[in-house]
Amino acid sequence: MITELDEIIKQLLIRKGKLDHGEVDIKFETPDREWSASLSKPTVNLYLYDIRENHELRGTEWIIEKNANNTATKRKNARRIDLSYLVTVWTNNVEDQHGLLWIVLSTLIRYPAIPTELLLGQLANQNYPVITHAAQPNGLFNNPADFWAALDNEIKPAFNYVVTLPMDPDLAFTSAITRTRSFSVKRPDAEAETMISISGTVYLKGQPDKVISDAIIVAKEANMTSKTNDKGQYSFTNISTGEQTFQVTLQGEKPKLITVTVPSKNYDIEI
Repeated sequence: MITELDEIIKQLLIRKGKLDHGEVDIKFETPDREWSASLSKPTVNLYLYDIRENHELRGTEWIIEKNANNTATKRKNARRIDLSYLVTVWTNNVEDQHGLLWIVLSTLIRYPAIPTELLLGQLANQNYPVITHAAQPNGLFNNPADFWAALDNEIKPAFNYVVTLPMDPDLAFTSAITRTRSFSVKRPDAEAETMISISGTVYLKGQPDKVISDAIIVAKEANMTSKTNDKGQYSFTNISTGEQTFQVTLQGEKPKLITVTVPSKNYDIEI
């Protein structure tokens, strides 16, 4: 994924920053003295020097996704990883260096999230924006003199560029959707009482993907009423066991009576 990100950043500078790749190289190398001495034309370099988890964006919750086959997948939320680049520009004179550095900075800072049309590979198929921060004062690169001394090179003007990527922990569980929940309550000097909660979906006959919202469902024996949400789902809490008569009413339509046995494996209703 890091290799894909490098290519995405390169395309961001070429396509959005209008850098002529024939005139300016874009590299991701360690900017030591030997490397800089080998350059033959103006070069923008983005050196990846730090990778760590972003704790501010850490989510510990689980995400539940309902599938078309009456199952649900419970997935752990993605971790968010910060990749920090040191951005430098290498030219033969200071004026060209400063001009090109400003173009690069203004391009990167203009996009707090990578445009979706530039995303590729794994990054094109995930649910999180690829957010960025450029030239922020709280960057990790705080000792430039020590850094350049370690590379045996002269200090160059530079700025931090941080890109936050999602990392899927690959924790997912798929199981049948729970349609019935029950629990027993035991009171002193009385038999245990079983409480049943049920849920289902109302949809067009033969078209389970065409759900019906705002349908009114009345459980006549239990004297309970529910209304379907925008996903066509309804529920009853603490309904009695045995046969129940559900009266289903759609706006402008005659009520329809359906017999339902509680508990059952499925409480979906075709209309």
